[in-house]
Formats: sequence, C-alpha cells, structure tokens
Amino acid sequence: MKLMSTNQRWNLKCIAAAAVTALAVFLFLNHFLHLQKQKLRADETLKSSVYGNLLWTEVDRELNSLLFISNGMASFISAYRDDLRPEKIKFILKDLWQRSKHVRNLGVAVGYKITYVYPEANNLKIIGKDFRDIPKQWPKVKQAVDTRQGVFDGPVDLLQGGKGFVYRYPIYLDDKYWGIMSTVINTDEFLDAAFKNTPKNHQFAIRTHDNKKVFYGDPQLFADKNTYKQTSIVPNGKWEWAIKNHTNTFTNQFFVYQIIGLLFSLLCGVMVYRMIHAMRRLSEQAMLDSLTHLPNRRLLQDRMDVAYQSCNRLHKMMAILIIDIDYFKKINDTYGHDFGDEVIKTVANGIKATLRDTDTVSRVGGDEFIVLLKEFKVLENVHAIAHKLTEVFASPWLVLDKEITIHLSIGISVYDPEHPVSIKELLKEADIALYDSKAQGRNRFNFYQK
Repeated sequence: MKLMSTNQRWNLKCIAAAAVTALAVFLFLNHFLHLQKQKLRADETLKSSVYGNLLWTEVDRELNSLLFISNGMASFISAYRDDLRPEKIKFILKDLWQRSKHVRNLGVAVGYKITYVYPEANNLKIIGKDFRDIPKQWPKVKQAVDTRQGVFDGPVDLLQGGKGFVYRYPIYLDDKYWGIMSTVINTDEFLDAAFKNTPKNHQFAIRTHDNKKVFYGDPQLFADKNTYKQTSIVPNGKWEWAIKNHTNTFTNQFFVYQIIGLLFSLLCGVMVYRMIHAMRRLSEQAMLDSLTHLPNRRLLQDRMDVAYQSCNRLHKMMAILIIDIDYFKKINDTYGHDFGDEVIKTVANGIKATLRDTDTVSRVGGDEFIVLLKEFKVLENVHAIAHKLTEVFASPWLVLDKEITIHLSIGISVYDPEHPVSIKELLKEADIALYDSKAQGRNRFNFYQK
C-alpha cells in the first residue's frame, strides 16, 4: 500500500509535469501565432501607409498646380499697383481662370470686400460682400491676413450655392494689407482628377482635421479600429485619412491554427518545454534594453572597456555623453506611462540616427541614456555631435498623433590618454556636467571642466 502510494505520487508529478509542459508549449505557440498575426497586420498597415502616401502625392500635385494662381495674381497686383484699373484686373482673372483646371471661380477682395469675380455668371451673389459679414468664412480669412500666408479651407458651403475648396492668399503692398485673393476649387472634380490614376487597392476616406467633417469616402472608416490613420498637411491646415486594411487568410483562419498549435503542444511535450526554458535563460542574459532595443548597461560597460583600451593603445580620445530627457516626469504625469514609453523610443531613435555606426547609445534606465564616442582626434567632433543632438530635438515631434516638444540635457566628459582617468571617473565627470546643464536651465550641453 505504501509502495502504491509512492507510485501514485510519482504518477501525479509526471502528469503535472506533462500538463505544465503542454500548457507552456501551447502558450508559446499561441504567442507566436499572435506575433505572426500582428506582423501580418503590420505588413498590411505598411501597405496602407504606402498607399496613403501615394494618394496624398497625387492630391498634392494637383493642389500645387492650383495654388500658383493666387501667387500669380499677387505678383500682378504688386507689379501694377499704380495702374489697377478694373478692366485690367478682370482681364488677368479671366486669363488665369482659363489656364486653370478644376477652378469654379476666382475672386479678389479689396480690403475685405469682394470686388472682382470671374466668371461673374452664377457668382453675382458674392460681389460686394464683406468677408467680415460672412461668419462661416471670416475665421479663415482672418487667419490668412494675420499669418500673411495662404490658407486652404473646405469644403465650405458657398454663398452662390454648392460646395468647394477655397484657397485664400493675402496680398500686401509695401508691407500693408491691400486685399485677398480667393481660388474656389470644385471639390469632386478636383479629387476625381487627383485619384484617377491611383490603383483601387484600398477603400479610404478623407476629412478635415479641425471639424472632423468627412468630404470623401465612407465616414464609418474613421470609426473602424482596423483602418490605418494618417495626417497630411495642407496650407495652414490638415487632412486626416482613414485607409481600410485588408484581412488575410491567416487572420481569417486564426482559430484553426490555434487548434493545430494545441495538438502540436500535446505531442511535443517535454522537449519543447525544455527548449522554452532554454530560450528564457537566453532571454534573461540578453544584452539589449527591452523597450528601445538599445544596448543595456552590461553591454555598454563591455564596449567602454574595449574603447578605453583601444584609446590608450592608439593614443586617441573618447567621450561619454550622459543624456536626460527634460521634464520627463511631467510628460508621464500629463499623457500617461504608455505615452512616456513612446517618447523614450522616439528619443532613442533620434539619438541613434545622429551618431556614427561605430558609436554606442545605451539606455541605462528611466529616461537616462549614455552615449560612447570612441577614437576621435579633435574635440570639435564631440562638440558638433552634441550640437547636432540639440538641433534634432529643437523642433516638435509627432508622438502617438500628438505634437510634443522634447528637450535634452547633456553632460559630456572627454578621455585624453595624455591625462588618464578611470571609466568610473569619466562617468562621474559626465554626470557632473549633466548636473551643470540642468542647473543652467536645461535644454543644453556642457563639457566637464577639469
């Protein structure tokens, strides 16, 4: 009885081990299947992105062919400012209209009053109107005048009936506002011409960024979580695009693959279980940061040791840059930790793109990065790289569809084999220089002063 009890306990352990093994293998395969599904979706998203860029390229080409009209009219008025007879202005409007495509009418407002329109037929209602008395159009007109730049609006409801895109271009003479040029574009005709040569690979829709008004395609695409979203810049405005991703055979038969994975898990048992444990051990010994895939502190230390020995042997200099993201805690508190992780990845990519292939950038924790610059001869090289890093992050970055300003504080220490110090001292010097950068107002770099 006692022996049977022992055997029972052994059998229970074997069953438990087999069950745990089968479960582990199934989870691994299921995870692999999910990764494959995500990869296929990422591939389709990439295809949608390429398709979206193609669409916008066609739109941008058509749009640029129209925007020159306003610039031409502004140049005419500036050149003939002393002889702006009505018949002359009407003639140039007629000539520009006849040379253009997809333009419903051209208008010139002297001051804010619409004075000249071509063609006048079907547009008589707007002649003599003051933009300040048209609430739906005045904000864009005022924006164009205030910014002294062209503003693209629409589609808007036109006073003379119908809808259309309107490009408004302010005209200044001797730095004084004179009037505004309006180019009214037939929306459907313009978009049909832009998309006539593009392949019909995806279903898509377009809307304006400010009022979320869909003017092309199915509005439901913007509510579909499986659509690819992108934003395009038009003069002083934005368009948002929703492009439908196509599902593939693997995604449609995902459940079947899960069943096959379960059967394979039961058959493979202990062998796959041990392989998973081996992979886990290798993963624990990995030398890359899990978030940014940059070298971690361990790999950085190895590379610093090699660079240190090389500099002493070749009598060259090396430098260490310690970089912090300014006010990163505020970014986390404002937008959340997921957004903060994306900011860290953005900074990692920005730093890496600035360096040479032989240099090392490492994330050593939180929002702190360490850069190793090895084997250079003159200090100006380090200064140039530090300056380039501040320039790269001088403009706002788009992170998860939000424009955000990212600034860096940088501390730099330089190793000279003529005056050797240890790597530990070099890191300490860079940390002191980083503290000086923060104390001086952040968003700058400082070299450690001996």
